[in-house]
Amino acid sequence: MLEAKKSKWFENIFAIYNRNLLKRRFHSLTVSGLDFLKNKNPQVPLMIYANHSSWWDGLVILEILRRYTYENYLMMEEKQLKKLFLFRKLGAFSVVREKPREAIKSINYAANLLKVNTNRTLLIFPQGEILPNDIRPLKFYDGITKIIEKVGKCSALPIALRYEFLGNFKPEICVKINAPEIFENILHIETKVITQKLCEKLTETLDELKTDVISKNIDNYEKII
Repeated sequence: MLEAKKSKWFENIFAIYNRNLLKRRFHSLTVSGLDFLKNKNPQVPLMIYANHSSWWDGLVILEILRRYTYENYLMMEEKQLKKLFLFRKLGAFSVVREKPREAIKSINYAANLLKVNTNRTLLIFPQGEILPNDIRPLKFYDGITKIIEKVGKCSALPIALRYEFLGNFKPEICVKINAPEIFENILHIETKVITQKLCEKLTETLDELKTDVISKNIDNYEKII
């Protein structure tokens, strides 16, 4: 696997580039639920899991996270990380889901990152591929739960993203963050159950976001771009 090679200098430069890129390509970025990130329990590492409907997803979430002082990491498919190797400086590391032994290495690496520093966050896209937002049911790989299991105590926070044309020339990014749930000392036999629970939570968040967008109920969304 390819390990992260974080560079604070590179992260700071990239944050400026990324924000300007999002401003050029999108009309706005509005977010609901920022308090769930702001009020993160400092004693518990945070696993962020999100739907994956666009190449932009990781960049959008990184832009949201830059508002806070967390040390962020991202699990990426190895073939993609080899193309975007500079992302390793942002905290990206690889996973090869098709090879169980390699996948276990990535799971152990991810769990260790969170165990040694509770101020860290890990972003994961448990669907494992880019898929349309409205596909149902969502299907997750079990890796997300296995990481939580190995960490011991971990907070899992769902983030839903949509890209919509809402009357402007450029699309708008709408993001909804829901309440995190803390898992502690889960048993191996619970893996499928926990994975399904997380899947249902993200589905619920996605459906709430869709309803908000359709009904134009986004007054409580904060515009950050």
